[in-house]
Amino acid sequence: MTENRFARDSKANDPTGDVPAPAVRTLLRAVRDAEVLYVAFPRIERALVVDPRPGAMGYPAVLVAVLEYSAGQQAKAVEKLRPGQPPSERAIAVTWGGSTRAFVEQGVLAAIIARLPADGEEQAVAAFEELQEAEREVAPPRAIARTPFGPVLRKLSPAAI
Repeated sequence: MTENRFARDSKANDPTGDVPAPAVRTLLRAVRDAEVLYVAFPRIERALVVDPRPGAMGYPAVLVAVLEYSAGQQAKAVEKLRPGQPPSERAIAVTWGGSTRAFVEQGVLAAIIARLPADGEEQAVAAFEELQEAEREVAPPRAIARTPFGPVLRKLSPAAI
């Protein structure tokens, strides 16, 4: 029997940015059920706003917004990004605590794209790339140092790069 080289010890020793399965299932239900979806990425202080309803220009919207914390502020952000669009009765706001990499690997981005018409995929990918760029700017470079006690994750100072 071969050893699984992808097996993980624990979240404490493996900072992958993955999100536990129940949270992913909750988010996937929100993607399925929401008319407008506001996905908060608190680690990068941004939100992904997904509004698959056709707008004034006839197309859905997938946009990146500055993170808002209250429901009222989130609704105003959506209204500002989608002027002329009536408020949604089925708007859902959720928080994604993981990385953008995990967002893709755990199927959330694919579920969002599946909700959009074919011409909305390009806009969704462009918005998601904007989130990934924001994550790269916020996240400091990291290195894993090996010690006799196991791996230790540490931040690199800019001078060490």
